[in-house]
Amino acid sequence: MSAIILLSVLGVVLLYLGLGKNKVLLAPVAILGVAGSAALMLFDQRPLPAWAGGAMLFDPLSVKFCVAMAGITLLLFVFGADYYKRTEENVAEHYALMVFSLVGAFLLTSYQDLLMLFLGIEVLSIPLYILAGAKKRSYRSSEAGFKYFLLGSFATAFFLMGIALVYGMAGSFDLSVISAYATANVEQAPALFLIGLFFIALGLAFKVAAVPFHFWSPDVYEGAPTLITAFMSTVVKTAGFAAVYRLIGVHITALPPQVERTLWVITGLTLLVGNVVALRQSHFKRLMAYSSVAHTGFLLLAVLSRNGASGQAIFYYTLTYALASVGLFVLFTAAKRAANGDEHIRVFRGLFKQHPLLGAAALIMLLSLAGIPPTAGFMAKYQVFVLAVQSGFVWVTLFAAVMAVVGIYYYLGIIRETFTANEAPVRIELGVGNGAVIAVCAIGALLLGVWPMGLI
Repeated sequence: MSAIILLSVLGVVLLYLGLGKNKVLLAPVAILGVAGSAALMLFDQRPLPAWAGGAMLFDPLSVKFCVAMAGITLLLFVFGADYYKRTEENVAEHYALMVFSLVGAFLLTSYQDLLMLFLGIEVLSIPLYILAGAKKRSYRSSEAGFKYFLLGSFATAFFLMGIALVYGMAGSFDLSVISAYATANVEQAPALFLIGLFFIALGLAFKVAAVPFHFWSPDVYEGAPTLITAFMSTVVKTAGFAAVYRLIGVHITALPPQVERTLWVITGLTLLVGNVVALRQSHFKRLMAYSSVAHTGFLLLAVLSRNGASGQAIFYYTLTYALASVGLFVLFTAAKRAANGDEHIRVFRGLFKQHPLLGAAALIMLLSLAGIPPTAGFMAKYQVFVLAVQSGFVWVTLFAAVMAVVGIYYYLGIIRETFTANEAPVRIELGVGNGAVIAVCAIGALLLGVWPMGLI
């Protein structure tokens, strides 16, 4: 809880620093503040207590998720130190809103009742509605912010309706009480309870971009500033799956058959749509959006397996996915700048010939996203498949394996561009910070594959 308080204070301090119109201090203060919150989470050795009258509980897994999300945000802030040098946007507000969003992400890893879940989702989402439309002179950014806000509001309305219906039937917001009610009525659950669970699932499906509630992600990913897109595809996805796992994998494990069947259909469609539509994308951010949808399908497979190791597998998967994604977004931003603003995957053409180290880093991160050994992405998918088979979902696992093979194809498209000779030399300028971020991401994507360090 002290980490959440520190982050909240940090957000206010960043806003005050913005009054001075001095950008120099913003990134160092933001980096130190987030690093301090991660240290508080990691090294506070006191017994993990319940907070807010039992509405929050920081258990070992939630602490791991919080530290991982703080670490990813740190990498993005290092990226932001270079990214915001070239813009006159309201930088202090950007940093502050990302910190406030991180507070919501922390809440989503530790909630114990539905009201705290709702609070976490809103604290996470409201800053992102603003940040998605932060490029004031860009039509696509304005469209992204408006679309994300509008659809997010609809999802929130359904989510609130679901909470109200579940509360009306179970008589409590406490997830232990709701879990006991669901277990007692698992065979013949009342219709209103089923509808309530369905609406809650709808709200969470929107946050993790699961089909058919994924359609906002390509437009928002494309229109939002690249730094914010990277934040959404990593920190927000990690927080969303921590929340989904906590609800379905930890608390309400006895789902009525109707709800469980619906969730399996959503998982299958998410795998299919994400991978197949990504095949047709040549715009880098839209490709990453649809590939993100596909990864949502694999993570849902881990959640619905409800194996004792599901939480650990989701943590490992989201961490490895975030490392590869952040590194690629940083590299893409530099390549886009060298290509005069082009945002298609052809900006990577000739990268290996001109910059062998950057080309090798891009190769490692793309192989990790595709799930090719010996990278971390392979271990993450392997772990998910093992859990699903152990839980008896053999056919679904086979289908997911086929979709994983399909997914390799569109990542190979970027790899092909990276190793294709380009007649026009590509001179990419990277600052020291960006180079360090790419190195950390590439080494992490490889190292976690050959030496998971107990994360699996």
